[in-house]
Amino acid sequence: MSQDEGKPLSPIFVSLIPDLMEGEGHMIPYHQAVSKAVYRLGWQHNIVVPIDNKVNNLPCGWDEYLSNYDLEKEGNLVNKFLRVNGSFKLAKSIANYLNNKVINQSESSIIFLERFIHLQLLALFIALLWVPTDKLSVWLLYRRDTHKDRTRFIYKLLNFLIKKRIKPGRFKLLTDSDRLSESLSNYFEIPVTVIPIPHTDISHCSIKSQDISQIICWWPGSPREEKGWGIIKKLAHYSGDNTKNVQLVCAETSQVVSVNNGLELTLVPNYLTREEYYHWLGVSQIILLPYNYPAYEGRTSGIFTESIMAGKTPLVTKNTWMASELLKHNLAELVINWQESKQVFDTIRKVVNSDTIQDKIRKMQHSYQQFHNLDNYACVMNKIYQEMML
Repeated sequence: MSQDEGKPLSPIFVSLIPDLMEGEGHMIPYHQAVSKAVYRLGWQHNIVVPIDNKVNNLPCGWDEYLSNYDLEKEGNLVNKFLRVNGSFKLAKSIANYLNNKVINQSESSIIFLERFIHLQLLALFIALLWVPTDKLSVWLLYRRDTHKDRTRFIYKLLNFLIKKRIKPGRFKLLTDSDRLSESLSNYFEIPVTVIPIPHTDISHCSIKSQDISQIICWWPGSPREEKGWGIIKKLAHYSGDNTKNVQLVCAETSQVVSVNNGLELTLVPNYLTREEYYHWLGVSQIILLPYNYPAYEGRTSGIFTESIMAGKTPLVTKNTWMASELLKHNLAELVINWQESKQVFDTIRKVVNSDTIQDKIRKMQHSYQQFHNLDNYACVMNKIYQEMML
């Protein structure tokens, strides 16, 4: 029997997650959705994460194998330079995992990295120097305006080095934004494929009918300046008749304080379980997304996508990716000036009670459901793979 006989013909799809962010953010639901898509294709899915990752209830079957050296912590230029040593530690753990769990286990394997900084990408390149790569492919999903970062030349160099390390045609760049696809492709001088956002299955979420006497506005996620923290604080300090029966829901660590004759404030835990997350998505009418421009000029938002999928009404900042998506569906009314608190509350009351706007949201919801779903995600993955293997 030859060395390759008996190996699966379908690929092993390896989700490489260098930092789980202690369970916050999109990563766990994203890769759970990826698993469903991969299994629909009949592929094997390996998910590898750091050891001692501080995540309670890590999904069953995820491999805790990677170095947990924190390459993303804040620090001065010298500290960040010294972290290159951490990249080597991560690289060694990646190489060991590939050698023990992936290499020679299948005729083809795909390494998928969807959230990373340059030091983690460096670790992947170093790891590839330590393992045989004739049956490996690398797919990188870029989510940010990396072409505008001060470190953009490092990403471009590492893309080039990784591409040269593996077989021709086996290196793919992906994104989930039309805007990013064009701008990143221009900078990296490589085609960047747009893929759907997969973690949008809210069928198990009870989208509850609303008590129209109460308008619940939710600012989801952890408090961050780039997500409009200062604007939310300002809205909570506004008082006026147009705040009557308006309830603001946000994280308790946001330090938001309401005032007399202002909105009603509800503080929730900084980290929500998926059940709690879907509860607030279900009961809210308005999703507040005062995200910063230019930080979100091309960068996508999973929360925005889920709000549309749930038929909710998002309010967003002009010139952001979210604004461009709304404008495609003639929803300019939801792109607002956050600096005028009175106008924000006037808009909230107007859009909740507008049948015309709600009808346009339903049409946008239908359009999103046709693209952002597991079947389409699996279809796009398979198309990329089949074209790559020709």
